[in-house]
Amino acid sequence: MSQYKAKLIVIGDELLTGKIKDANTIEVARWLESQGFGLGQVILSGDSPDELFEVIKDALETADLVMTTGGLGPTPDDVTKAVLAKVFKGELCESQVAREMAIKNYERIGKEWSPEKNSYHLIPSTMNPIENPQGLAPGLSRISDKKLFMAAPGVPRELKAMMDSPFIELLNQVFSDRENNHQVLSLRTYGVPEEKIFFELMPQLWNELSKEGKVSSLPQVLGVDIHLSFSGTNNDLEEKKERWQQLLNNSPLGPHIWAYEAIAIENYIVREATRKSLTLSLAESCTGGLVAHRLTNVPGSAAVFMGSIVAYANEVKTNILGVQQETLRNFGAVSVETAREMAIGAQKVCQTNLAVSLSGIAGPGGGTPDKPVGTVCIGESNSTGEASARLYHFRGDREYLKLRFSEMALHRLRKGILKY
Repeated sequence: MSQYKAKLIVIGDELLTGKIKDANTIEVARWLESQGFGLGQVILSGDSPDELFEVIKDALETADLVMTTGGLGPTPDDVTKAVLAKVFKGELCESQVAREMAIKNYERIGKEWSPEKNSYHLIPSTMNPIENPQGLAPGLSRISDKKLFMAAPGVPRELKAMMDSPFIELLNQVFSDRENNHQVLSLRTYGVPEEKIFFELMPQLWNELSKEGKVSSLPQVLGVDIHLSFSGTNNDLEEKKERWQQLLNNSPLGPHIWAYEAIAIENYIVREATRKSLTLSLAESCTGGLVAHRLTNVPGSAAVFMGSIVAYANEVKTNILGVQQETLRNFGAVSVETAREMAIGAQKVCQTNLAVSLSGIAGPGGGTPDKPVGTVCIGESNSTGEASARLYHFRGDREYLKLRFSEMALHRLRKGILKY
C-alpha cells in the first residue's frame, strides 16, 4: 500500500448533466499509481462555488495530495480560481509569473494575449502558477503542512502534458521520500469471461496471484485483463513475468492469453507487423472505417497499414473489391462467402501480405431470424494464398456492436500476423 493518499476532484456541470464524458480519471489514476500514490477517492463536482468549496476543503483534510481538473478557463462558469482563493484564504490578484506564462502560451499558437479576453494572469495570492505546456490557462499549486494541492485544466491533452513534467517536479519536491517502485504485471486475455477463468479454467489463479501482490480483473470488449500490482524493481517484474508465462502458457487459460503487458490490440498489431515487415489492409462495411481509424491512431502505422476500402454499398463491394454478383445474390452481403471475397479483393487492391474484411448487421434494424442484429462475418486473405471467413454473433447496441466487430477483426489480424 502507498504511504501517501491522493484524492481527485473533477469539476464541471457538463459532466453531471451528461453533456460530455470524463476523459481524465483513468489517466490520472494510472499516473498517481505509477508515482507511488494511492487514489482513495474521485469526486465529481459541479460548478457551484459553495459546493466546490466544501468538496475541496474536505479533501484537504483527509489526503496528502489533492488534484482538481477543470474550471480554469475564460468562461463565467470557470470558478475554480475564485473558490481556491477562498479555500486558501487569499484573494485573486495579478501574478507577473502567470502573466508571462499566458503571453508565452499565446505566442506558441501565433496569437497575442489580451487581459480583456480572459483572466489567466489573475490567481489566488496564496498559490503559485504552474506551466501549461499544451494549453493557455496556467495551472495552480499550493504546498503547506507536507501536503500538496494541484489544479489543472480539464482538457485531456493539457492535463497529460502537465503530469508529464511540472506535476512530477512538484511531487518530487514535496514527497521526495515516497516509494516509487510500483510495478504491474498484466495479462490480456481474449474470448473468455471472468467466470470461466476463475471458476472453471483456473480456480486457484486468484489466490496464487494474491500471494505476490494485489490482483484486479477488468472485463474488456472481448476479453478480460488481469493485473498484478506489487512493489519491486524492473528485474522483479521481468522475473515474475517469466515465471507466470511458463506457468500459464501450458495451462487451460494459455490459449486465451495474447499479451503479458498492458498494450492495446492495435498497438500490438502495428508492432508485430513492423517486426515481421508485413503489410496490412482492410475491407470494411458495417464498421465504416472504425478498424482503420484504430490502426491509424498508432504512431508508425504507416509503415505497415496500406489502406482500407469502406465498401458500405454492394456496388462498392463488386466494382472495387471484385465480389461476384452471384455471391451477393445467392448468399447475401452478410455472409462468409462475401466476407471472404471482400478480403481477397482488399489484399489484391492494396497489394498487402494480409487483409481482413467485415460485413455485418449493427442494427438497430436490418436483422432477420437467420441473421439477427449482431451478426458479423469476418474474412481473411494472405499472400500465401489462404483465404477464409467466419461468422460471429454479438450483443449490444449499434455503437457497442461496431466496437466489438472491430475488436474481433483486430484479433483476426493479430492471428494472421502470428502465422508468419
